[in-house]
Amino acid sequence: MSEAATITLQHRRRVARPQTRSRVKALHGERLAVAMAAIAVAALPLLAPHGPANSGPEDVLIGLALAGFLLWAGTSGHRLRFAFGIPMALFIGGGALGALAGPVPDAGLTAIVQDMILLAWCWAFINIASSAHRLKVLLSTWVYSSIGWATLLFIGLGTGVTFLSGQTTREGSRTALTFGDPNVCANYFVISIMLLWATGRPRRRALRFGAYGLLLAALLSTGSNSGMVSVLVATVVATVVGIERKAGVVPALTASAFILVGGFLLVSNLNLKSIQQKAYASPHAFIRDGLGRGEVSVDQRATLLHESVGLYEAGGPLGTGPVSTKPRLAAELAPFVKEAHNDYSAALTERGVIGAVGLLLLMSGLIVRSVSLAKTRLTPAFAAVVLKPNAIIGALAGTMVAETVYELLHVRQVWTLFAIVAGLVIWGRD
Repeated sequence: MSEAATITLQHRRRVARPQTRSRVKALHGERLAVAMAAIAVAALPLLAPHGPANSGPEDVLIGLALAGFLLWAGTSGHRLRFAFGIPMALFIGGGALGALAGPVPDAGLTAIVQDMILLAWCWAFINIASSAHRLKVLLSTWVYSSIGWATLLFIGLGTGVTFLSGQTTREGSRTALTFGDPNVCANYFVISIMLLWATGRPRRRALRFGAYGLLLAALLSTGSNSGMVSVLVATVVATVVGIERKAGVVPALTASAFILVGGFLLVSNLNLKSIQQKAYASPHAFIRDGLGRGEVSVDQRATLLHESVGLYEAGGPLGTGPVSTKPRLAAELAPFVKEAHNDYSAALTERGVIGAVGLLLLMSGLIVRSVSLAKTRLTPAFAAVVLKPNAIIGALAGTMVAETVYELLHVRQVWTLFAIVAGLVIWGRD
């Protein structure tokens, strides 16, 4: 071999070594990012024991997942994509202005930091899920871990371990798992049911239908009326969108008409108030604390909505800051003192017009992405992971409906769902 050829070969080896090291670093960074994100997804319900500012063990895991994502992003050169930037800038900015002028500035600013962390988690999930393989790991983790959590819930019920069942004296027989709130727990199981439908996991039909039954039973145990309405809305929307994707617009409209007529006839011939009263007098605690409290819940939500109108008029167009509703109602000696229990009215009252516009843009963007997901086909790789995208659209619809009676925008699984929708549209379309 000539001297020139030897020098050239040595030069190529020197160039190849740094490139190889970079690839190895990127591979290790990718594995770390996926592993930490999967752990965070599996631990979504793990909010007990509660720490300061309503934090929990899950928030530590989300922080580690963000660190893993940043390490991978810095070593891989992966093209990053972000969603919801402008809506959340308005939403957070409106909250900051309101908090500075409101009665609880410290709590308001803490809530804004939480908003930023949830948005960062959403962005990390979107980019980690940019490949079908990584998305498969994350969605499979959610589905199987939700089955595990539901099993633990019933173990807690059977053995009387309240840490697992989440039962408290205030909520009676209602379960909350480790969420600390039955309605938040119900939303988790609603989304999990729809993701089980979307992914077709477990693959064996008998196991899958058993998982459906387990998750639905866990949902019922929470006694959450909003959760039951949410799963019903999610199922109807997923069914109609699935028909449209498979057969076209006309069959979907026909199915929608039949569902609307059937629902109208059912409601017209049912005395819901009488059913709720009988449920309230039931000897079974889970019926009393669930369906039996439906009428009371509706009255409470109506009272809160009426009080929110007065709070907005008194607070002005800039709002009075996040989590300011309850302190203001207490200061005014209102007849019913609670948090807003409605993401939409809370945005206007607490974050002002700017925050409400941000929330409107956020929801509009999610709807636009859902329409895009319904209209377009996924690539073969992503389609093998998400067999039924219509079920994910249903989960989003059910969550949006639940937000009218409960504040869910601060909940981790909701922002993970937002990330799934955005990620599929960004990376998965054919």
